[in-house]
Amino acid sequence: MSRGFNFRRDFFQSVGSSSVGLGLTLVTTPIMTRLFPADAYGINGMMMTLATLVAGFGMLGLPLALAREQHGNEQIRLLHAAVQIAVVLFGLCGIAALAVQFFPYKLPAGVTAQVLLILPILVFLHCAQRVADSLINAKGRFPAQAAARIGNAFTGRGGALLLGWLVQPLAASMLAGDCIGRFVHVVLTIELGRLRPDCKSINWRPHPKFLLKTVSEYRRFALQSNFAAALPMVSVLVVQLMLAIRLGAEAVGYYTLAQSIITLPVTVVALSSAPVVFHRFVRAADEAPDSLPKLAQKAILGYLLLGGLCMMPLILFGQTLFEFAFGKDWIAAGSTAAILAVPQVLNFGLTGVLSIFRVNRRINAWMIFEGAGTFVILLGMLLLPRDFDLRSATIMLAGLRGLYCTLMISGCLWAAKQKGEWS
Repeated sequence: MSRGFNFRRDFFQSVGSSSVGLGLTLVTTPIMTRLFPADAYGINGMMMTLATLVAGFGMLGLPLALAREQHGNEQIRLLHAAVQIAVVLFGLCGIAALAVQFFPYKLPAGVTAQVLLILPILVFLHCAQRVADSLINAKGRFPAQAAARIGNAFTGRGGALLLGWLVQPLAASMLAGDCIGRFVHVVLTIELGRLRPDCKSINWRPHPKFLLKTVSEYRRFALQSNFAAALPMVSVLVVQLMLAIRLGAEAVGYYTLAQSIITLPVTVVALSSAPVVFHRFVRAADEAPDSLPKLAQKAILGYLLLGGLCMMPLILFGQTLFEFAFGKDWIAAGSTAAILAVPQVLNFGLTGVLSIFRVNRRINAWMIFEGAGTFVILLGMLLLPRDFDLRSATIMLAGLRGLYCTLMISGCLWAAKQKGEWS
């Protein structure tokens, strides 16, 4: 364990760094919505989801294993394997991006050659950020991660605005800005987290035998946990594609903006503090396992309370707030945000404690719960009538997400009571 770990200090530093990002996002989003059209937001949202899904699933769960590992030699081994897989993914995505441009059918409007060429770079940087964050979490050096988040927020948003203004306000500019932010995040994490000695010895060249051996030994992370972690992104991507096919890229743009705004408080509080809570759970599971269920209950209740306080303004005044901040063209996004903010309260409680499945090594159970929840969402969306509009789809999605979060929180409470053997 890290000797420098201090739960309260690291918790509030993580929340504070994300608060800086929240403030920057709130300041710059009105500018971006006036600079970038709705269809650019839609294409950017779909490409970001795709990159997250490919990076998450393609890494075979090794970053998840790295974050849980406390032995130095095994950390280095997992680090080498994760980096080599990231290189393989970069190559495969590059080949796929080039091949798609020669396909005979026409690509969707807004998916330009620049977007396709940026995608492999974005996937690689997603992977690099996951690996760096996992290593820093395993070592408990959260102040470095907090500083990296601030650097990511400033350079990512600043890069997107600068490229949109100087070059063109297209999805490619937004994606390139995100690449800049993630690159800065990785560099700051390595430098401030004192990870350079770990990174100097990395062998970037993929070794199939080494990778197969490592993945086979961590097959629970490579299969069950990887599959479970990817399922939420699959449901997000399917929803975006359904909206794009039925209602067009503009509707996806409204949905993407609404989703990004209601996700901000979750990112600031729950997601930013989740690694610290995870580290606290690991210590409790290793040192005092009987205290883990009560600790998980307190964490869930605390997150739910914060979620209710953060989401209430959007639930009550979402449409008005969006019209004031982003202009009349984005009123539909405000209405969407007001509806989706209701289940987002439950998502607060889930995001902060989802790691309990990994802490107590209930990987199979995590996969089963995620599979059931994702199935509920996808089935419900497929049952929508063909003539649905954005509002009816949003109401249905909000109800389905509420069911999903309730199911997953119940699973977390169950997992907290189990013993820590592999299952």
